[in-house]
Amino acid sequence: MSEDPRQHLVAIAHLVFARRLTDASGGNLSLRQGARVYMSPAKAGSKQQWQIGPGDVLTMDLQGNVVEGPDRRTREWQMHLGIYRAFERAGGILHAQAGYLMAFVAAGKAMPPVLEHTRKFGTVGLTQFAPAHSAELARNVLEALTPQASELEKHALATIIPQHGIIVVGRDLDDAFDALDRLETNAQAILLGKLLGSTI
Repeated sequence: MSEDPRQHLVAIAHLVFARRLTDASGGNLSLRQGARVYMSPAKAGSKQQWQIGPGDVLTMDLQGNVVEGPDRRTREWQMHLGIYRAFERAGGILHAQAGYLMAFVAAGKAMPPVLEHTRKFGTVGLTQFAPAHSAELARNVLEALTPQASELEKHALATIIPQHGIIVVGRDLDDAFDALDRLETNAQAILLGKLLGSTI
């Protein structure tokens, strides 16, 4: 990545909100470059409507110390760092509340792939429930993703967190964004397909 990683994170954050892949209530994103993790700040949605700039992005080391930028760490920072520490290939993470995907989140249901361009992800399974923003939830997300770890060499990984949202882990932030966008389209196809009599 030749550009400032903070600028790239900001550009993806704006795109995620513009495409309704998350809402004002929350979500967070990060990218890793070397030993540094760049992360969106707390309340980026509720207080800034995702109109963040590079100066809002905090930079952390893999031990959780803020080394640059404001210490406005998102409440899910432990989840992000836990994934980066566990998966060497992980380079970008998106935690989001995408509209159609949230139906699966609310129902606590896994989502099968119904489109050719989502087949590679397989069925997006469920993380075991734990309170939001807790260390337990961070551990549960890691446990849900670990069986898929080898697939990260080929494509992004995802898991649905019941009552909370979706986590997508990519080889970089572009990879995570691409997967989230495809999975939201897949969710839309399933739900709207029911109106056409689909039995999926």
